[in-house]
Amino acid sequence: MPKLYGSPLNGSNVKRRQLLASGGIALATGIAGCSASGNGGDSGSNEGSNASPNDSSTANASTGSGAQSIAGTTITEWPPAEYEDSINVWNWYTEWRDVAVERFVKEYDGIEDYTVDSYNNPGQFYAQIQQSHSIDSIGSTGEYTQRMMANDLAEPLPIDTMKNYENVQQEYKDVTESTYADEDGVYGLPNVIGLNPVIAYRDDHFDSPPSSWDILWDEGLAGNILMLDRDYILMQIAALYTDQDPHDPDDWNELEEVLIQQRDLNEAYYQNHDTAQQLLGSENATVGAAVNNSALQGYDTVDETIRYTVPNEGTLYSIDQQVVPTGSPHPVAGVMFTDFAMSRESVEILWNESYAISSHKDAFDIIEEIEDNSELAELARFKDDWDLSERQPLSDEVRQRTADLYTKVMGA
Repeated sequence: MPKLYGSPLNGSNVKRRQLLASGGIALATGIAGCSASGNGGDSGSNEGSNASPNDSSTANASTGSGAQSIAGTTITEWPPAEYEDSINVWNWYTEWRDVAVERFVKEYDGIEDYTVDSYNNPGQFYAQIQQSHSIDSIGSTGEYTQRMMANDLAEPLPIDTMKNYENVQQEYKDVTESTYADEDGVYGLPNVIGLNPVIAYRDDHFDSPPSSWDILWDEGLAGNILMLDRDYILMQIAALYTDQDPHDPDDWNELEEVLIQQRDLNEAYYQNHDTAQQLLGSENATVGAAVNNSALQGYDTVDETIRYTVPNEGTLYSIDQQVVPTGSPHPVAGVMFTDFAMSRESVEILWNESYAISSHKDAFDIIEEIEDNSELAELARFKDDWDLSERQPLSDEVRQRTADLYTKVMGA
């Protein structure tokens, strides 16, 4: 049986040049639900919730001109003529959050006080906003944004007035305006884009990047493979490997069979990203499932032989979003911070603090400008031939079957 490395660390503020503790994604939709310590989620976890969101409207949100409002306050210009003097921001990209809020407060005169908080699981902020609360801006995931929409817990955002919405890459705008919107508007604006899972590997052990998920089933690499210890990630890797739908597999017996075959090839199942980075860096492992920003940090802080790729079968991307919850005591300030999250400055902070990729249309070019290591900047860039699909919430049935699958595989 491979080693089992422990639960994610909680509560630490991990600097960029230190090691990531395990994420909670997601980017998001994440890419979320797992523990996050300092540098964001696991880009799209489907853990941590007991029910799936109701189906949200797929009607495109209007982006016409005219005055818009937030929580009853009409906004006709940017920046808004009037806004509150304080803000409370919750986000699990804690290093980005701290720097971004400080810069934001300096940019807007009159916002004198700010508080910040974080969470290990999106269910924690979700429980808060179902009652009287003090949160003005939340770093959410697609799944939880949909839940907030379905239960009237998020405010529609004045995207026609917000100056930085035009910075968002068009494909993420399209997803936003179809999936996270209804006839009243858009509820979650894209911030972080995360890929999970990807294949992390040591390039000194491979003549070319691994091209298929079957590398994790290569018996020649037995004892040198790492696997993320997340039930939904295990299921989705197996689904991609067996050419099934990673959101709704149709042959659960096959998934169980291949995951049991794969299990004893692993050096370890891990939850903490620093564990994977150290095992790859020390050559105790040569390949494994990972999250893109963890692999990037491994390259930069542990060993430059660490790389990552997306195999031919593709993978999932998650969008972590900024949301203003219903009942926010400072909703205009919350909208203003949401707008700041789509700025060039935010792109730089995300990269410098968390190796995270912004939804900004020029994100990769900005990273190339500010990153001294040109090879790292190139490694961060999503490749045109990668097959990337947005991570969707799992249904209750799939969630339960995924949990049962994990129990069977780990107990076999």
